Amino acid sequence: MLSSLLPDVNPQRQDNNSMSFQPIRNDTGLSGLKPIPPNNLQQRLEPSGFKDICPIPATRSTSRILSPSPFIDKLNKATKPVSSFICVFLHIFLVLLHIILLALHISGVEHRLTTSESGEWMTVLNASTQAFYALFCTMLTYLMQRLTLSRNLIRQRQKLVILHDNVNAWSGLGSALQCLWQQSNTTGSLWWIMSITAYLGCVFALQVASSSILQLQSFTATSNVSVNILSPWPGTKVDMKKLQWEIISAVVPSLGQFASSSNAGLHGATLYDTVQADSDGATGNATVDATTFRAECGVVRNSELSYTPKLDSNQFGNYTLGPQVSGENRTRTWRARIVPPYQDQLLADRGISSLFPGNTIAFMVSASIDVDDYLKAATVQHMNWEHQQVSLSTDSPKPPILSTVLEAHIVACNIHVERHRATVNVKTNQLLALSPPPAPTPPLDWEAWRSPKGDNHWDIGSPRHNRDQHSKWFVYPFSDGAMHPGKICMIQSRATCYRISLLQLYFMKEIGLDVVLGEQNSRPPPPSGPKKVLCGRRRFESALSKIFASLLWTAAKLGSDGGGYDATMGITSVTRDVTKWHLNINPLPLMVALIASSIMMSLSFCMSGGTRRNTNRTLTPIDSAGVLQIVWLTNRLQVLGNLMGNVDYPGEDALRTAGMFEVDLLQDSDGQE
Repeated sequence: MLSSLLPDVNPQRQDNNSMSFQPIRNDTGLSGLKPIPPNNLQQRLEPSGFKDICPIPATRSTSRILSPSPFIDKLNKATKPVSSFICVFLHIFLVLLHIILLALHISGVEHRLTTSESGEWMTVLNASTQAFYALFCTMLTYLMQRLTLSRNLIRQRQKLVILHDNVNAWSGLGSALQCLWQQSNTTGSLWWIMSITAYLGCVFALQVASSSILQLQSFTATSNVSVNILSPWPGTKVDMKKLQWEIISAVVPSLGQFASSSNAGLHGATLYDTVQADSDGATGNATVDATTFRAECGVVRNSELSYTPKLDSNQFGNYTLGPQVSGENRTRTWRARIVPPYQDQLLADRGISSLFPGNTIAFMVSASIDVDDYLKAATVQHMNWEHQQVSLSTDSPKPPILSTVLEAHIVACNIHVERHRATVNVKTNQLLALSPPPAPTPPLDWEAWRSPKGDNHWDIGSPRHNRDQHSKWFVYPFSDGAMHPGKICMIQSRATCYRISLLQLYFMKEIGLDVVLGEQNSRPPPPSGPKKVLCGRRRFESALSKIFASLLWTAAKLGSDGGGYDATMGITSVTRDVTKWHLNINPLPLMVALIASSIMMSLSFCMSGGTRRNTNRTLTPIDSAGVLQIVWLTNRLQVLGNLMGNVDYPGEDALRTAGMFEVDLLQDSDGQE
């Protein structure tokens, strides 16, 4: 604001080093000053009064102050086009920057820049973005302020209040709005003030939008981490026959009493590897190996395997084995002893199981089976249940041995294993999915047993040369596992007694054949025929498959010191979900910044373009409007002091009214050298 700050000073020299500033007044005052017509203001003003009031010795230092050196003059003249070029370049650069960011947002390229550290990088990104826009806008505002001032100074004819408003408006957005409001009273530079206000408003919009143009956005990604796993599958190095099946089989019936989280690695009939708890805090899911047991059961025809008992032969009889069971081309017969189970019971027979090929286990069932009459006649086994009448007197002779026919069936089950890839939760070791998933098993009717087809090798057990040890270890938990203390006997002879293992009692309970045994030996009454019907085939196969999986899982949990075997160590990769951050360009703030920068570029061309220099002038144009420049202009142009001296009170309106006259400051200042 030039006019409001123009003092009327009359410097009088006190000594050689200091000057005192007094108001410029003649003896008669300003009352006799005649108004100067505007057309006479272009005449050159003689600064004789200034020379008379404040004579300055023509020293070398004073000459340097009043007349700049040729080097400085050339440097100042070269600064103007350089500043103009830099200003135009920076405005174009800012617009192109926003266009490039818009193109990157449309293509989505910025999403490829990811990081896993959110807090530090987000702070750095926000701070650097705001700092860039703040510095860039400060530089643009500075250049525009200098260039617009230079353009206003070189204009030949303009009102003094226009220069005042233009300089004052660049003080900030608030000052620009104030100057715009003042145009309603004294319209002098409406276009310039509106342009400066719009420019500073765009600068404000840029600084507001800068904090949200570039941000880090979270997204869920997957990563792979190597972790340790434990496999419950025994493999070929474990001799399954040497395991302590008494301990293992005694634990299996109680597994259902524990929480599911304690049975990690076992899910129904499926065994799967588990991730160790100390896996470096890994989270997510892991892909491991899994094995599912699947039983395929059927009723054995009596033409393929039958037993013919003999009376009074101490439970000896004749076995007849057909080629379908033995795998040979002939039928074999031999003498053997067998004690059938009591009615509505089931027993796993190690001797009969050894007759079947591969991984097949055989049960003798004395319950009724829901089959048609034809299949029932083709599969029934007629057994003898011997018993004696209880004598009431000790002196009576030994009672005779009686025999009752007991109908039984031999149920043979081929045990298959299926390999899967399992997905488990790393933290809980919970089984999430199997690939490929097990095929659903619909309800099946009991059918005749069929020999297993294909290679059904389990990759478990002792060396292959010992067929019985290699393929029939899974019968041991049933036939030779932990036994119930009570025995069931036909007669007093020990050869007619048998015991039931705890695992068989558990299996019978699972298929609906509950058996209650006493602590002592018992001789039940003669069987009167089956009273219970064996469960469906699907339930029978499912219960048996779960027992085999539970046996191996328990053996691996007990370890070699507890009667089982040690689980195998392995490594797998964990697929875990992690939260990452990628660079994101927000379209709305970017469009605001693009529009604001485009308006700023257009205004810069209009306000700062067309800068011209008069090469005939020896002094550089005034490049600022500070207090020092105002004092200099007042001393150089006495008319300014005379005009402002008529204003008694320096109010804004009074000063603006006094400044409503045209003047060419650059020409007048050059003319009074």
